[in-house]
Amino acid sequence: MITESQLQNRIAIGKRIAEIRKKRGLTILQVHEMTGLDNSNIGKIEKGKYNVGIDVLHKICEALDV
Repeated sequence: MITESQLQNRIAIGKRIAEIRKKRGLTILQVHEMTGLDNSNIGKIEKGKYNVGIDVLHKICEALDV
C-alpha cells in the first residue's frame, strides 16, 4: 500500500518531468520515441499515477538531458 508521502513524491517527480519536457519543447510521443517507453505510461508518470523504477527514470533523464 502506498503512503501519502510516497504519493506526494510521485506527483512532485511527475510534475518536474512534465515541466522539463515542456521546457525542452518535447511531446510525450517524442519522449516515447527517445526512450522506448509506452507513451501512456509516460503520461501516467507525469501525473504521479505510475510507480516508476530507477531504470525508467534514468531513460527519461537521458532523453530530457538532465
